[in-house]
Amino acid sequence: MSIAVVGHISSIEAHDLGLVSADGARLPVGMASGTMDVDDLRVQSLRVSPPTRMRPDVVASLVRAGLPAPVHMLVPVRADAFATRRVIPHGWSYVQPWDDLARVEIECPVNVFACPPEMALMQMARGLGVAKTALLVDQVLGTYRACRPEAIESYGQIEGVSIESCTDDCGTATAYGLSPLTTIVRLSNYLDAMAGAPGARSVRRSLPLVADGLASPLEAQTYALAFCSRHTGSLGLPKPLVNHRVEVPIEARGCFGSAFIRPDFWWPEQRVALEVLGVRWHDGAQGIAQTSMREKGYYAMGASCITITEREIRMLSSFEAAMAVLAKLLGVKLRPPTKAFEKMRGQLRTEVLDVRPAR
Repeated sequence: MSIAVVGHISSIEAHDLGLVSADGARLPVGMASGTMDVDDLRVQSLRVSPPTRMRPDVVASLVRAGLPAPVHMLVPVRADAFATRRVIPHGWSYVQPWDDLARVEIECPVNVFACPPEMALMQMARGLGVAKTALLVDQVLGTYRACRPEAIESYGQIEGVSIESCTDDCGTATAYGLSPLTTIVRLSNYLDAMAGAPGARSVRRSLPLVADGLASPLEAQTYALAFCSRHTGSLGLPKPLVNHRVEVPIEARGCFGSAFIRPDFWWPEQRVALEVLGVRWHDGAQGIAQTSMREKGYYAMGASCITITEREIRMLSSFEAAMAVLAKLLGVKLRPPTKAFEKMRGQLRTEVLDVRPAR
């Protein structure tokens, strides 16, 4: 019996694009339940080499189904595999439960499966720093993804998803309106179960900087820089609720145009909101008008709202001035920085404010 396992960023894409069966894994005919080993499952059938070692029709089937090429596939660590324009191999021989895998529902000459998002994060985190890993994890925990250039068209065809192209020449884009693929609790439990697997430690170290339900890269950057432990270089402000549904009183609904809102960050006890103003939602005449009405709406519902722009986030003095105002509204004070903290803060900002999607 021969199978193929989609991994790394292609696994995330397979889940987002709806190529994975909702029923999860189903054992192929003739296979017993229990644990799976990559070698035993003959994933080496996907070696990137001549057809005697490689089934190019497998990759072709995945691409026809909408999975962007090059497709990232798992192979045994010892496999004689090389990357091509169509496929990128990743060595993986760690034993894990069979039901980790989910069937990819395509017409294909072999059984094709995708590894879980948690395992994909472990593969993608290898070689990344803590902060960059955290921003990678935030995407899978949240409702947006940084798309590699080859995936932009596929994501643009998902119902309810919108695409924002990168403003520089990197060729990437961000997809908004997706569903979270996991949670911090589920990811943490998975890392406990897979503690010895490659990448598990890297993802574990990033968890103090991540949050469930973030909806944009700017939200993720703001969260890491402001609301995490000072030991990481963050400001250590009280943690907010992220994109939490807040009921709007009747007198304020005219400003919001809705009976409820989802502030980017919300502190219910202090009734304080922080809105991150990205170009996507807040630029142009219409965006400025909507932002102005939302600020009036918060006032009408007896709450305070401060805003911060991408430019302010990137300028240290402006960012910390805005966070000082937020701290005052929350009834706390920012601690004066020590030399050790300034060093950690600089390292964190360098990583957090310069992130690119995995290729």
